[in-house]
Amino acid sequence: SVFWVCIIQATAMFSFSLTQVINAIYARDVLLISQNQWWLTFVPLLLTMVIASIPVGKMVDVIGRKKPMALGAVVFGVSTLFFVFGNFIMVMISMILFGITLLLMMSSISAILSDYVQEEKRGRVNGFINFTTYISQGAAMLIGSFLFAEVFPQLPFFLSLVLVIPIFLIILFRVDEPKKHLVPQLHIEPTTFK
Repeated sequence: SVFWVCIIQATAMFSFSLTQVINAIYARDVLLISQNQWWLTFVPLLLTMVIASIPVGKMVDVIGRKKPMALGAVVFGVSTLFFVFGNFIMVMISMILFGITLLLMMSSISAILSDYVQEEKRGRVNGFINFTTYISQGAAMLIGSFLFAEVFPQLPFFLSLVLVIPIFLIILFRVDEPKKHLVPQLHIEPTTFK
């Protein structure tokens, strides 16, 4: 499961990063959102991440890791559709959904790694996952920019959408829900005072 979670995170960050460099240009040149309006689209993203952080974290603890992770993949697909075919309002909605995606995916991945990886190995595992994730992000930014400039502007978004399918399927069929762990209770021996 840890191996597949690593693949999920690297693929998800590749998918997110395909449009990271070009989304402002796409919004300006294709969706015709003015530069004066663009910064406003990030307000709902930031508010969503602040307001929803704790509820999403609690949800991951209550219903498990797989369901929020899978939901995050689906919400990302909807978010991408809203953005690529959007107007100013739809892009703002897309940003809200993207914020929810990040919270669902990152909270689930962090929790599942804590469940499966021994405490003394977590640093190494996180280091390896960060290493693969940053490589995938860098490659995605280059590929997305090339496809945007040299093929057609929507292609990075469509490729990002296609990647939702393998991410969702890997979550569904390759990641095992961790067994519930009991929080160790402090046991105090009764004493008698004289």
